[in-house]
Amino acid sequence: MNKAKCPDCDAELDVPADTEKGEIVSCPGCGLELEVKQIKCGCVDLQELTIEGEDWGE
Repeated sequence: MNKAKCPDCDAELDVPADTEKGEIVSCPGCGLELEVKQIKCGCVDLQELTIEGEDWGE
């Protein structure tokens, strides 16, 4: 199990050891969806998931 902190609410997250870069995890504290950006030495770097919507040429 890897440890990470939510960038929004600072809650501790337990990230499974088989998690890969690009996977999405949810914060148990605030429910924010986070993308795994980097994993090294048991530390997981998380970033808030941003969904880019279509602009339909506007």
